[in-house]
Formats: sequence, structure tokens, C-alpha cells
Amino acid sequence: MSVPAVTIGRFSATLHDDGSARPGEAGLTAPLRCVVDGGLALALREVRLPEGRWCVRRLRLSLPLDLDRPGPDGGRVWSVAVAAAIERAVREGGGEVVHYRHDVDLLADLVAGAAAGRTVRHWAWQQAGALRPGDPAPGVEPRAAVLAALGRAPQHVAAALLRATPVCGLPALDRLFGEQGWQAVAGLAAVASWCGPAPAGPGHDGPVPAPARALARTLLAGSVLAGLARSARLRPGPATLAAWAVLAAAEADPGSLHRRPHPDLPRALAQELGAVLGQATPPGRDRPAAPPVPTTPSVPAPSVPAPAVPAPVAAVPEPMPDSSPTVEATRPHPPAPDEEPPATPSPSDPAPDPATPHRPPQPSVAAPDTPGGACTAWAGLLFLLAAAPDAGLPQRALDHPALTARPLRWVLHRLGRELLPEAAPDDAALLALAGLGPARAAVLLAAPPPTEPERTAVRALSAAWASATCARLGDRELEDATAVRAVARRSGEVCAEPGWIEVRLSVADTDLTVRRAGLDLDPGWVPWLGAVVRYVYV
Repeated sequence: MSVPAVTIGRFSATLHDDGSARPGEAGLTAPLRCVVDGGLALALREVRLPEGRWCVRRLRLSLPLDLDRPGPDGGRVWSVAVAAAIERAVREGGGEVVHYRHDVDLLADLVAGAAAGRTVRHWAWQQAGALRPGDPAPGVEPRAAVLAALGRAPQHVAAALLRATPVCGLPALDRLFGEQGWQAVAGLAAVASWCGPAPAGPGHDGPVPAPARALARTLLAGSVLAGLARSARLRPGPATLAAWAVLAAAEADPGSLHRRPHPDLPRALAQELGAVLGQATPPGRDRPAAPPVPTTPSVPAPSVPAPAVPAPVAAVPEPMPDSSPTVEATRPHPPAPDEEPPATPSPSDPAPDPATPHRPPQPSVAAPDTPGGACTAWAGLLFLLAAAPDAGLPQRALDHPALTARPLRWVLHRLGRELLPEAAPDDAALLALAGLGPARAAVLLAAPPPTEPERTAVRALSAAWASATCARLGDRELEDATAVRAVARRSGEVCAEPGWIEVRLSVADTDLTVRRAGLDLDPGWVPWLGAVVRYVYV
């Protein structure tokens, strides 16, 4: 998106003159043809627009027709004038201009608008390509329209919902989707083995192994969607609850969807989420205390347009406001890599004794990461993503028996700390390596330190990753650890938000060795991070 892309729905011209000159049809169509056949695209290359998708609803211009400069010459003059008008409209803003920084922004705005019954940006959704000709109208069939848009970009489903929910509210989304809609959305976000014909739910009361239960609790504790569900006090049915559990996993730890095998995790997530919402008790655990106020039942989505709700939709899609309360918690300083574990049990420990009352972890209602970037001295750390497949990552981490009770985000963060022990645990590059920004990192940073088997596994994986990176560089004279530090040590800014991670570096820091090794090529969509990763040189 570094070069503006222009899509013109309709381009027309009307000739106004006093009758003294008659240019003929060719005199008018020739400059128009020049504009649409590439002249405007060339003119826009000289215009400095912020990156992203710019949707301009309408432009009206009065341009002179110079009969002494017919054809291409006149077309170039018109192209420059139209480009200048686009730049002016973008700079001035207003209701006729909408800016989406990326596709996640676009989908989130569509979901929030359709759920709230606000379709004033229907034209922008169509212009940006989220809705296409033949799609249901969001004002008539909002659920079908949203599912059509999400179905074309299933990789962005979890991030779009995460950004849309604080804007329109989970109850509005529940009315929009209903049970069948939630199941369809979960099917888009998850791998096939997570969404069978009989979804897991609190009605499936078979015992779940302790590691799967512990991992489910950890994922839900870091899930913004789970926190919003608890705060909304909805009471979903088993199928909806199972769908929410899948979406919470896709949001909190996308790598969990790729664990092999994982027959117990979906059921554990549904059971634990039911316990968090106060409507189910996993086997072997006491039922938590009932909520202090009456609850509101979940209402299936009707076939008629969803009713509007009072929750406001932002007038401009960036930044997405946080309309929900934020629970702030004191963040303990994470232990050093070689620190001994404290006496508190780790997630891989056996489940507590059934006779001991245990309240499930309560997800905090926190805002998703915002577009602001964070400075780091280790911006090149994410270049290691290019060498991850050579090191067998992430599958080796997902399959390692010592790491089954840990989210993949935790493993990636620990790998980064092992590779760069001098970096601060909350460094923006370390967090982005785990697919997170500072706003959603509290649970990760407060996690119990690794056990000895986990520490051993992390060291082996980090050594393999460093070796694969060094092999890419082709310099066997450097030690692996030295090579990793040389690649990672470069100043930059990291912008990590749901579904989108950008690393901004200075053009002066371009490294030909790194470029020849292909380490700074845009990774694009990284499924196990649940985000698009881009490197931007400025």
C-alpha cells in the first residue's frame, strides 16, 4: 500500500461553453481517455498520501478544455488537477472521505456498523472492496453481508471482531449473528478439526486432562473477547459458547489452533468459558458464585434487519475507541531467564484438588492494542521470522511435550528473551515476536517462569532458530548468537495491533547482507501470529 491505488466507479465530464467553440467528440474524449488509462495513476505518484485505503465518495471539478492542447497533453493537465483534488480532499477530510489504514480496519468498521444498524459508510465498504456486487445489502441482510465480507478474508476474522466489539458491544454482535452466525464465524477463524458437526460445549461433561484445562484458563485470561463476554452478562447456548471459545483462542493465541493433536483443548475452552460466564462447572471444580445482578439471555439473530442499538459507532474508523471499562492490574516484574521458579504452581502442574474451591481466572476487559508505535533498539528481531520454517518453527514448539501447557505466544516470547537476554522483557520487538502489543501483554508478562523442562526446551529451540538464521546469512565465521544480535540490533518503531504488525526502520539502516538473505522481505500473513507482518523503511 506504499503506492496509492485508485478505483473509479464512474468518471464523466460535461462540456459547458458559450457556443463559440465546438471541439467535437474527439476533443473531449481524448483527454478523458488519457486520465483513466494511466495518466491519473502517474500523477498520483507525485502526491504524498498517508498509507492505507482512501475512499472519496465524490469529486466535482471545473477544468478548462484547451483546444490548442488536445489528446494526451490535455489529459496530463487534467490528471494533475484530479490528483491535486484528491490530495486536497484527503487533507481536509470530512464525511465524503474515509481512511482505512489496512484491511482489518475496513472489516472492523463494516462489522461494527452492520451490528449497530449504521450503514452510512456502505459506499466506502463497496469502494474498498469489502462488499462486492451481488452481496446482500448490510441495511437489509446485515448478517449475510458481514459473513460474505468475512468469508473473503477469514484470516482477519478474529482481529476484526476484536476491534469491532468494543465499538458496537457484544450484545449487538450477538443479535447480528445468532447461534448459526457465530458457528459460521468460528468456522472461518479455526482449522477444520476445531469445528465439527457436534461442537463441544458444557453439555459434554467428560473429564479434560489437566494440561489442556490449564492452557484453556491461560488463553481465556488473556482474551479480550472473553472479558467482554463476561462483562456483557450474556448466557449463550452450547453451540454459541463453543464458537466463542474458538474465537477466544484465535484471538489470544492463534498458534493453539494448529496444535497437533488437540482433541481436548476446544472442549476445555468451552467448559472454562462457561465457568467464567457463571453457567457451567467443569468436572472436578466448584461452581463459581452467581453474578450479583440478573442476566440477559442471548437472542438469536432474526431474518429481518437487526435493530439499531444505542452504542455509538465512531465517526472516523481510526483510532477505534474503547467503549468498555478497563480493568487495570498491577504487573509484577517478570523473572529473569535464569531465575528459579517461585513456590506458586505453574500451568503444567496437576489441577487443584476438587475439594478445594477454585474460582476461574477472570479475563480483564481491556482495549485492543492501538495504532501508536513503540520505539525499540531491537527492531530487526522480527527478521528472524524468515528463518523460522528452517528451524521447524512453530510446529516444533507446538508439538514439544514440555510446552503443551504453554501458549505459543509465551514460547515465542521466551525464545526472544533467550536470543536477546539483554533486551527488556516488555521490549516492543519481543512482544511483537509473540504477536502482541503493549496493551495486551500483561498476562504474558505476568506468567509464571519456566520450569526446568520448559527452560531446556526453549534453549534447544532458540539454538535451532539462531543456527537457521546464521545459515541464511551464509557467514560461518560468526557465532550463531553474535549473528542474531547483529541482525536484531537496529533502532526502529514497532506498531503491533490485532491482525497487523508493522516494523518501521530507517532507510539508512538497510543492510545488504540481510537483504540478500531475504530476511527483511515482508512475511505477509503469518497464521501462527494471527497477523500480517510488514517492514517499512522510512
